[in-house]
Amino acid sequence: MKVLNGTFNDDSYQDNWRVSLDQDMDPLEESFEAFDYDPELSKLSEISYMERAAKETLKTELLDIDRYIKENELQEITNPTFFAVHGNPTSDGLLSNEIFGITQKDRAGTFAYIDLHEWFINPSCYKTLLRLDSKFGYIVKGLGSYVIDEEGQIKDDKTGKGGTGLKWLKSNFSKIKFKPSKSRARDMRIKFIEHNYSIGRLWVNKWIVIPPYYRDVNTSGRNKGVGIINTFYVNLISSTKALKDNDNYGLSMADTTCARIQETLKNIYDWFCGNSNDSIGDDKGTGLRGKFGIIRMNMGYTSDYASRLVVSAPELKVETIDDLTSTLDKTAVPLAACAADFYPYMIFHMRKFFENELLNRTQVPVVDVDGNLEYKEIKDVMLSFSDDVLNDNLKKFVYSHDTRFIPIELPLKDESKKYYMSFTGKSPIDDDELKETKRHTRRLTWVDVIYIAAVKSTEDKMCSITRFPYDSYFNTFYTGIEVASTTKTEPIILNGEYYPRYPLILPEDIGTLSGEKFIDTLRPCNLYLQGAGMDFDGDCISIKGAYFKETNEELSKFTSSKKNFIDLGCVNKRVSEKEAIQSLYNMTLVLSSDIDKMVDPVF
Repeated sequence: MKVLNGTFNDDSYQDNWRVSLDQDMDPLEESFEAFDYDPELSKLSEISYMERAAKETLKTELLDIDRYIKENELQEITNPTFFAVHGNPTSDGLLSNEIFGITQKDRAGTFAYIDLHEWFINPSCYKTLLRLDSKFGYIVKGLGSYVIDEEGQIKDDKTGKGGTGLKWLKSNFSKIKFKPSKSRARDMRIKFIEHNYSIGRLWVNKWIVIPPYYRDVNTSGRNKGVGIINTFYVNLISSTKALKDNDNYGLSMADTTCARIQETLKNIYDWFCGNSNDSIGDDKGTGLRGKFGIIRMNMGYTSDYASRLVVSAPELKVETIDDLTSTLDKTAVPLAACAADFYPYMIFHMRKFFENELLNRTQVPVVDVDGNLEYKEIKDVMLSFSDDVLNDNLKKFVYSHDTRFIPIELPLKDESKKYYMSFTGKSPIDDDELKETKRHTRRLTWVDVIYIAAVKSTEDKMCSITRFPYDSYFNTFYTGIEVASTTKTEPIILNGEYYPRYPLILPEDIGTLSGEKFIDTLRPCNLYLQGAGMDFDGDCISIKGAYFKETNEELSKFTSSKKNFIDLGCVNKRVSEKEAIQSLYNMTLVLSSDIDKMVDPVF
């Protein structure tokens, strides 16, 4: 096969690739049947990709289970018991070390199978048949009596000569004819059933068991939890064993047992391929997809020194552009996330803070509960602020929300009264960071220390922000960091350094509930929404900081390059459309209370 001509049709804005074939097409006859290709013609010309795709129908073939078992040498599971008397997994059970191995690699990549001892409908086909005709459900359960008429339609039997059950259905399935309709979905279901029946995959007598690594088992405590999927496998093994025993003893409960096995296969299928609205047993939201599907639930979004945050709209009510906390260059990251993402740097700068304030000093300024400033002698100061103490208080801040305004008590030689480290900051005049005016004195809190350390830790550093699922490199964007602390901030000059957005902590706030006073969501620039495929309705992102100097320099260059703005189709991905429309709407909206105040324009 030779491609003689491949040009893109710019006029139609479609992938209108034109191909010509000048070779013998016998090997490709089957591939081009869907496009009504005549094998006697020597070439195919002027047929666009879109035209051919419109004629093609997606063909899905089910797994050839017998071949899969043979080629991969899968072993059979026959024991529904998980653990033996001594507590180890049974050798022929669902958690067997002999079948699945003992290493993580083996237990994550070794499958097994269950012999069903009879023929059952593949669950995906069974669900499709139920959509085509509800009578299949009654036949499988052995309810009623049915015949297949001359037109291949299933009819209720009133003569007493009909049949029911899975065995009757299998022996008569070739007589059934499905009537097509104007519904494209129904026609696709019919083709799906007919195709898989023709290749012998409609019926199965074995079923694959996934590796135990993906089947959670809780072995802590006296009771052991095995999870819903393991319960389904146990039901399948027990039912097939009962079916085999019934045949051996000549009992007539086959239809009931077969119906139970068929329903169990369907439940297993739904557990894997359902959606977030499914509810099976005690597990809600099973299936591969959806927010609570097994893929999303088992997907690792974070790594060490990383965090997972909800995205919310940035604060746009500012006087000037320079006052924005969320821009293309910087993202407002919560203080707790900064503490978690830059933990090694946080511990270092917190330690440096206490060393600068207390080391090599005999007396330090302290305040009591009422805010009175005094000078007292300290003792064992650095033991009281060891790395273990810093680590504990950093964790308390990250994981707590209502108890963050904790004052820092000092170890003094005078133990008759509690004294705390003092916070002495000054406010600039008219936002001029070089001029100082009002003096603030209160108890120093752990929020102060953590915020100062976070600002120093994130200075000149970049972070990567990723929105899952990942479908293009625009799902990850890189920005600098603006530490977001409390909802209300103030400009402060502290120890000669200017902080334009220092957390507003009033003396009466210390020791009170702080849950509603902190920003704990990520606030990215609106221009990143379209590229990352996110919005402000509860979407979550993963954020991780860049530590090395070379990494930060490389990311800084990338954010200024065209690759950060334009995709492979030369389309700008950093756009803001809805915000402008919403702004114009709000600006021109006339409230009901203002209608009477409106007057006609005078020209």
